[in-house]
Amino acid sequence: MPSIDEDRDAILELHKNWWEANHQLVIPLMETVFPAGDAYLMFNLNGHPYFGIKEKVALWEHYRKELDIVEFPDIEIMRLTISGDMAWIACEGIFPLRVIGESGTGSATWRTDEGIEYDPFGIRATEIYQRDDGTGAPVWKMWHFHCSPMPAADEPRAGLGGTRDERGLGCGPGITPLRMTSRGVRS
Repeated sequence: MPSIDEDRDAILELHKNWWEANHQLVIPLMETVFPAGDAYLMFNLNGHPYFGIKEKVALWEHYRKELDIVEFPDIEIMRLTISGDMAWIACEGIFPLRVIGESGTGSATWRTDEGIEYDPFGIRATEIYQRDDGTGAPVWKMWHFHCSPMPAADEPRAGLGGTRDERGLGCGPGITPLRMTSRGVRS
């Protein structure tokens, strides 16, 4: 049985590969992150669900004609919890993109600012991992991903106040975020 440190390293490698694949919509790298078959479930930033790797590939083939993601997303891990054969990550970040196609994001819930070269779009995401590659082999894979837009950086939190600009990306009470870069994780 792998140690907790080995599990953490495997999960963080998948997390890094996922965001690196997003960088330029690299489908072969993206496919390595998820389980085989139709078990994977994604709640995409566009608001729609996608089921299994075939639908995920079709979505990315579409977005390769619509969106340009030139910079590596600035992702801060707020929580990483591992318990047995399950794990989850909560993160937020900046997803810099430019619309290049006619339909763009194709979504009323995922809108980009017009007239700027790259939109530093704020996102938050939850990633669920399971030690199962979709065929039953004990290999960590991401089984669920849920992404949604963040409020504007200067928008106060309802009922409590404080803004993302004031707290810092990925920060919160008792949180020292881990920054994901194309070279891995750093504190």
